[in-house]
Amino acid sequence: MKKITIAAGIFVLTCTATSCDKIKEKLSQQDKTTKINPFSVDSGNESQDIIAFNNKIVKMDKAQADYIKSFEEGLTSMDDFVKNALENPNAMRFTPVSTPISTFIALEEIKAPKVLGGEYQKLADKMNSTFKDLKTLQEELSAYKNAEDWKDDKGKKIAEIKAKADKIIDENRNAARQLFTKLEDKADKAEVEMLKNHPLKQQITQSKEILDLTQKIIDDSYDIKDEAAYKKLFAQQYQQLEKLYNRNLENKIPSAEKNKESSYNSFNNAVNTFLGQMRIVQRSMNENNEQLMSDLDDLEREAKNVLGRYNYFVD
Repeated sequence: MKKITIAAGIFVLTCTATSCDKIKEKLSQQDKTTKINPFSVDSGNESQDIIAFNNKIVKMDKAQADYIKSFEEGLTSMDDFVKNALENPNAMRFTPVSTPISTFIALEEIKAPKVLGGEYQKLADKMNSTFKDLKTLQEELSAYKNAEDWKDDKGKKIAEIKAKADKIIDENRNAARQLFTKLEDKADKAEVEMLKNHPLKQQITQSKEILDLTQKIIDDSYDIKDEAAYKKLFAQQYQQLEKLYNRNLENKIPSAEKNKESSYNSFNNAVNTFLGQMRIVQRSMNENNEQLMSDLDDLEREAKNVLGRYNYFVD
């Protein structure tokens, strides 16, 4: 029913100022000969380096994915505009306006730590280089639109740009998928290591479980082959998520970490909103409502909000 467009990234994990100090103190006690520099790509702590690299890649991937989605929407709008203009030359119309998206994070040069090896760097560089190629195509499309050159070539340039863009986007997304696949196991192990003595270990691990489930719910919505089976799966996922959400509500932030209470509550509120949107989707499925696709799109937006609130909580 829904088509796969953009592959999502994975978790972001850092630590509070208090907990980071505790971790650094423990590391110092364990190995006083190792100098830890938290601001370096190779800080001296492998787990910290892997998580820092993962965090940067996640942010870059999200920025690139958002730009790609905007580019594809703008290209489709321009194509529709030209086709309609050529079919109805006397009709009144407005040239589609593209909303600029910041590319600062999307173009960040990211260095992989030595502990990961050169293959990770190659994939990160591939994401960056293909994104630059896509941005060049965006500039080419803008110049074409502003000069109204479609009146001369009847929209031929748009098809050429789309063919080039499709290839670039495939390369970009493939590089991202390969990088996250290679990085996931190492990042998970680094997360476990960094969380060993974290005062919010339980809250973070439980929230991560919730985050993973919301992302899976969205992933499953991209590949619906049997509507009856999907409706049953969706109902099961709702019950599972509601149970995890209630568990989080019962697990309060300790008084020593009260500075994280607000962001923890914000994450839980985002999950509750996601659950509310799931109920809307369920009603649409039960009523065979044509609004279902739009409701699933809204659910995906709420999933992104859950991810954002999670990142804010663990940052």
